[in-house]
Amino acid sequence: MALFGLAIVVVVVAVIGAGIAIAAGSISKNAKARNQVVPGMLSSAPTNWHGSHEPEAKLHRRVRDAAAGLRATAASDPTMTETVQSIDREAVRLDEQIVAAARMPERHKQEALQNLEEAVIQFEDMTAGLITRTSGVGPKDVKAELDALAERLDLVAEARAELDEQDDFPQSDPFPT
Repeated sequence: MALFGLAIVVVVVAVIGAGIAIAAGSISKNAKARNQVVPGMLSSAPTNWHGSHEPEAKLHRRVRDAAAGLRATAASDPTMTETVQSIDREAVRLDEQIVAAARMPERHKQEALQNLEEAVIQFEDMTAGLITRTSGVGPKDVKAELDALAERLDLVAEARAELDEQDDFPQSDPFPT
């Protein structure tokens, strides 16, 4: 009889353990999906950014939300497909830069994030502008706005590269012996 009771306990524990494992896998999968800037494209952003108050996490979510807003608005407008794809590419590119900046040494991270915040503001303004005037936007307007954003992102990348180069030079001792 005791052996039968032990077997029941083992089965119950195994069922509970399996349930916890399945739930944990589902939670992890949902976190990765919520973290995607573009649906179906995995982001290299940490999954804990979903609810984090860190500046880089907030920038990541702002890019994700701005792109999602445009996709939602353009879902019923087949003429916006190419525009949305271009915006999605820029969103992924901007998100990658945010992730890279988050990994920078602290002494350089703040400046990089400030520059990226300006780029995120421009991205949000661009998507908001497209949302509010979807019927009157033409491919040339979108291309001009994307080119301006791409130029800004290139400047941010150049600034980051310059900051990284500064790390390569040995620091002189201000108090030589």
